[in-house]
Amino acid sequence: MTTWQVESRRIYAEGRSFGDFGVFEILEGRVRYSVDPADPRNVGIVDLEHAPREEDGCVRYSGDYTIVAPRERPARKLLVDVPNRGRRLAFSILNRALPADLLEDPCAPGDGFLFRRGFALASIGWQWDLPAGLRLDAPEVLECGEPVEGDVVCRVQPGSNRRFVSFGQLGEVTYPPADLDDPKARLFVRDDDNAPLIEIDRCRWRFARDTEGVVEPSGKYIRLDGGFEKGRIYTLVYRARGARVTGCALLALRDAAESIRAGDGPCATASPTVLAFGASQTGRVLRHLLHLGLNSDSAGNRVFDGVHVHIAGGQRGDFNHRFAQPSSAGVPAAGQRFPFSGTAVRDPASGSSGGLYDNLAHIPKVVITNTSFEYWRGDAALTHVSPDGARDLKPHRSERNYLFAGTHHVNGVLPPTNTFAVTGEKARYNFNVVDHSPLVRAAFANLDAWAANGKPPPDSKVPTLHEATLVERRVVLGKFAAVDGFEGLDPDRLGGLAALDLGERAGEGVCVFPAIEGRPYARLVSDVDTSLNELAGIRLPEVRLPIGCHTGWNPRHPDHGAPELPAVFVGFSLFVGELAAREVVERRARKCVRALVAARLLLAEDAERVVARSLRVYDTVAEFAETDGDR
Repeated sequence: MTTWQVESRRIYAEGRSFGDFGVFEILEGRVRYSVDPADPRNVGIVDLEHAPREEDGCVRYSGDYTIVAPRERPARKLLVDVPNRGRRLAFSILNRALPADLLEDPCAPGDGFLFRRGFALASIGWQWDLPAGLRLDAPEVLECGEPVEGDVVCRVQPGSNRRFVSFGQLGEVTYPPADLDDPKARLFVRDDDNAPLIEIDRCRWRFARDTEGVVEPSGKYIRLDGGFEKGRIYTLVYRARGARVTGCALLALRDAAESIRAGDGPCATASPTVLAFGASQTGRVLRHLLHLGLNSDSAGNRVFDGVHVHIAGGQRGDFNHRFAQPSSAGVPAAGQRFPFSGTAVRDPASGSSGGLYDNLAHIPKVVITNTSFEYWRGDAALTHVSPDGARDLKPHRSERNYLFAGTHHVNGVLPPTNTFAVTGEKARYNFNVVDHSPLVRAAFANLDAWAANGKPPPDSKVPTLHEATLVERRVVLGKFAAVDGFEGLDPDRLGGLAALDLGERAGEGVCVFPAIEGRPYARLVSDVDTSLNELAGIRLPEVRLPIGCHTGWNPRHPDHGAPELPAVFVGFSLFVGELAAREVVERRARKCVRALVAARLLLAEDAERVVARSLRVYDTVAEFAETDGDR
């Protein structure tokens, strides 16, 4: 059962009208969930049976929501937006609201892309360990009426030499240590993700920080005698107390969508078509939801007709095991295990067979979009190649898969910079400038047409073994190494997914850390052409013409240590060689854009924007060339 509490209801976007659907309204409040642990649909949620229950045997919890919907007429469709670390995504990624506007209003309408198409947009809070944003109050895990204890694992790679560091995973510390003086807590160090873990003597470190020269105990920081070395990778394992039923997040997304679809939400209008959108962390959330089979409502009907999984690669995440940390990224745990592809395949490490959608009674239409970064991270290729990298997989009939060639995780950055605005840390080269947002919008529009009207999207466009465009990372790095003065990555030190041993109770969701890493899975990327741009995938004008060289990887800056390893989330753009005349570039860019529109890989309404962006990149290159700043 799902009930909705409306805390505010007002006219949206100052009464702006969106096409045929007129004025919209925005509703915010709390949604209350009631789930039965005995319901067969919920059996995959770890520790749900250990959550406190009401007299009727059900577990209750609640979360935040925001809904934007037409005021005077029913919406044609519903999009469930899965917030990333509490931040609503669809307004920026699909509606393309400007960052400055989102600072003023996190629900700024942008160009109204979704609303002009008749969507109601529901942003549903799912993550419990957030200080702000849309969140969920997940229930606690109790055994014999007492909070449980268990292992927590954290990964830290400092960008400077430091006496103490926070061990929060892209945010606040999720679980403080149960005992700051626990002698069994362990700290390991290694130089890269392929190197063996070396344990640091317990007497050399403590849960503490330095404040004005005084060492103070802390449940958020660790202090190491002699200090932490920049660029090295530290893994912390400790006991915590008071786990939450993190998997309730996945039930919240399912049940909120079911309620609105049925007309029981605060808008009181049923939605004949329901899509879901998640990016990065929340793309992995949607992969996890699908893997657990959570696409059936209480009457046995379909919940989501279509799912757009953006920049998630081949992983799931920390969303359904005991002491899971939803903000954790890349730490080997339960969410980094087989299966990775929708198509069922055999795992050479375990001998088991399966696919991501095996547990679904209703398989939605699924569109997967990745940048080059997710391939170079070592896992995106696993969505369409066998785990051992020996063969291409037959595409799943309900899935389309696209690589946005020569792009990176955080999208294009102009004007050029190599510095992260929030942290001040740097990569070796200026960040990638290619804007892939128009490709996301086209992929979403194709999913919409597929789910609502049965019109299939264009065929998948990914690198393949058959076409000799899918290769080991060292092949590409070897080509970059031929460029005079270029400093690249060490292929032997690049990480990726591997078979994991998480202990005897891992099947129950109770893991032992650190994971024992076994046989590595395939870590393949798109090969590059003579301009060092990627051959496979969807190529925007900057990549196809080309205007520079654009990647999904970027070495760490030497100032921050480990310059042979990649910086997190970013690629680079380099501008070398002779430039054609501007009018020639514009003519070629327009031809490229017309071809993308004809192939339904780009929306006609975004064509001029893509041409203008490519010319802006050209002008940036020309300006650098005039000042001899060719990098």
